[in-house]
Amino acid sequence: MDKKTIDKLTFLSKLSIPESDIDELSTNLNNILKLIGEIDAAPTDGMTPMAHPLAFSQPLRDDVSKKDINRKENQHDVSKTKDGYYIVPKILD
Repeated sequence: MDKKTIDKLTFLSKLSIPESDIDELSTNLNNILKLIGEIDAAPTDGMTPMAHPLAFSQPLRDDVSKKDINRKENQHDVSKTKDGYYIVPKILD
């Protein structure tokens, strides 16, 4: 990672990096890219993707419909509702 690339990255990301920190940043970014390369080199042929590294099942509740919310009880302030919906200020013209 050279200074020109770091200058381009700082411009694109709208960051301000002091000149004294560029060498350290270059070293850190090179180490990160090296680590990503090592991870990419790991053999993954024939492996199935996992949602979680531990083998367990998530207990799910039954999909049962319950009593609907009673709007009249919950929207007792009639001045701020209309046809079961809340009246809010118009924000788009």
